[in-house]
Amino acid sequence: MAKKASDYQDKARGMLAGLAIGDALGAPYEFGYKSKDIVELGDKISHFHAQTKNFKLPKGAWTDDTSMALCIADSLLEKGGYDSYDMMDKFTKWFLYGYRSSVDHSVGIGQQTSLSLLMYGRHKTIPKDTRKTNRAGNGPIMRLAPIVIASTKKDGGKPQSVDHLIHLAQLSCRETHDSYIAIAATTVFAGALDYALHYGFVDEHILRYVPNLYPEDRNEYVERLLESTQRSNDRSGESLKDHGGYIVDALTIALWGIRNHNNFKDGMLAVIRLGGDTDTNAACYGQLAGALYGYEAIPEEWRDGVHLSNELVDIADRLLNMDECPIIRTRFEDDSHFMAL
Repeated sequence: MAKKASDYQDKARGMLAGLAIGDALGAPYEFGYKSKDIVELGDKISHFHAQTKNFKLPKGAWTDDTSMALCIADSLLEKGGYDSYDMMDKFTKWFLYGYRSSVDHSVGIGQQTSLSLLMYGRHKTIPKDTRKTNRAGNGPIMRLAPIVIASTKKDGGKPQSVDHLIHLAQLSCRETHDSYIAIAATTVFAGALDYALHYGFVDEHILRYVPNLYPEDRNEYVERLLESTQRSNDRSGESLKDHGGYIVDALTIALWGIRNHNNFKDGMLAVIRLGGDTDTNAACYGQLAGALYGYEAIPEEWRDGVHLSNELVDIADRLLNMDECPIIRTRFEDDSHFMAL
């Protein structure tokens, strides 16, 4: 049964706001805190705090997760679809000049993203015979919400197929993390977000449902991913504590938060208490929980207190109102939409 447009709107808003809220709530504990240290902070973590230990950020401010997501959103909206070059130009503008940062400079860039942007400065296109990297940081899924919102099937607009969504998600992954395991994890996360948005749940079958749509993806990397993410069934979360940086861990933790808690707030705080890469783990959970529970289910203190709270809502609405999200051009020679500059 199709969801009402207003329901899609609430979930789209929840997905993008949830990303930023998780990023802002988790950022103060990203470095220098173990899970046990965060647990000892008690209720303190349920409020926004200025971060001074590693970055100078005001209350409610976010880091690279949200900045890069907004770069993607801006590109999709300005170009009317997916344009590799424009997206990478915006990432670079953020990295060098603080475009779409919550402060006047970029905050929190990962090693692989930094390397990819430096390489883009030298060579815009990716030749067909380029070898995949072995790096699989969590960058591709921390920023994924705009892709899913813009390409979702919805009432009142041209339907977008799930395989089109997956293609977009995989391209967005490859821009900075062109590795098999990162692409596989991004495929699953995009499918999980879409499933939560349209069907209102993410059950234990989602990890197999998504890859089964694409037989070519049923390879050793997907099998490894499926095996690793079974840790999301560990109710105690013990096996997930103090993990950071790896895309499979971030995906697993987001699924763990959903599977073991029944509302946005409790899952968010539980994810942060696991420690590790707290801002990105929470940003990934926030996207999935936002798609599942919707914007109105997020605590008002968090909705109102996050940086650019009203603009996040407006951007989500504008992305959702895109009639379609075509692939305009990509910089990957092995992609059918490749176009050299």
